[in-house]
Amino acid sequence: MRWACVLVLCSMVMNAKAESMNVYGVILAGGVGERLWPFSRQDHPKQFLSVGSQENLLQQAINRFQGIITNDAMWVVTSALHASYISEHMQKSVGHLLLEPCGRNTGPAILYACLELYKKDPNAVVVFTPADPYIPESDYELYRRSISKAITFAQSHDVIVLCGVKPTYAATGYGYIEYQSLHTENCFKIERFHEKPSLAIAQNYIKQQNMLWNIGMFVGKVSVFIDEFKRMAPDLFDELELFKQGKKEYNEITSVSVDCAVIEKSNRVWVLPVEFSWCDVGNVDVYLSIKSQIGTQTQKEVNVESHNNLVDVPNKLVALIGVDDLCIVETDDALLITKRSEAEKVRSVVAQLKQKKQTEYL
Repeated sequence: MRWACVLVLCSMVMNAKAESMNVYGVILAGGVGERLWPFSRQDHPKQFLSVGSQENLLQQAINRFQGIITNDAMWVVTSALHASYISEHMQKSVGHLLLEPCGRNTGPAILYACLELYKKDPNAVVVFTPADPYIPESDYELYRRSISKAITFAQSHDVIVLCGVKPTYAATGYGYIEYQSLHTENCFKIERFHEKPSLAIAQNYIKQQNMLWNIGMFVGKVSVFIDEFKRMAPDLFDELELFKQGKKEYNEITSVSVDCAVIEKSNRVWVLPVEFSWCDVGNVDVYLSIKSQIGTQTQKEVNVESHNNLVDVPNKLVALIGVDDLCIVETDDALLITKRSEAEKVRSVVAQLKQKKQTEYL
């Protein structure tokens, strides 16, 4: 009888501990997506664009959490400029909107969310994910399984778990994670991070078995995140505290990525290799490529000795003669023509528009 009481008591304690660690999903949706201009604009940035679905990228990110995170535990960090759009279109699926007065990169955004979440639930486990990658709906179940594994690991270890994707080609636009061979529960200790490499180095990386793309998804106890910000980025932590006390403007806070501020410095970071398909919708070339591959393009065009072009010009026939490897995009007020290999430089167009104060095109 005594042992039965002890077992019941242990079971009650374990259940209480599990119940106390509520899981929250925080979607980072504060970016503008300048490399996706002219599709992406300040009042309608890329997370509100539809890719591979009738629903936009932000709604897709919300949908992927279904089944592992409840709607009331779903948070979105975004700009005050976009709050009304999210409230109007996603009111039922978002439990809380955290508004940044302006964008200061992922470091301040994640720390701000952690400090607010800690006030609500000090025992929370939190999943941070950007709003703008494309993951095909056919892989949502794989995604949920992977996130659930990361959550389970984070609940029982005081670490931050990153999700990493096995490279499928020699990408020069992504950061890479090199991990150690020893592992626990399918998670690996990280050896080091590698910044966006040259093509030659990227070609070497994809031959290595212990290299992953860093996809910007992080899981951990909110208390662990806060501790690591205090240790690795104390100045940033102090700036956020001053902002919350009304003693500092948000636009005066250091603009820094969470990777540079904390993740790449911490010794409490592990990685979980994931199997779902993933693509950063980073520029017009990628965006149009995805639309082309999944068959949502309805472009009318005639090609004469022209190859490998991506065209999005609504309601017009486009004739191409003797040109290759171009992106051609038309919106109501803008026309963009770029080499596919130069699509990253679209951001420079946005910079010139800002410099010339042609804000009507932003």
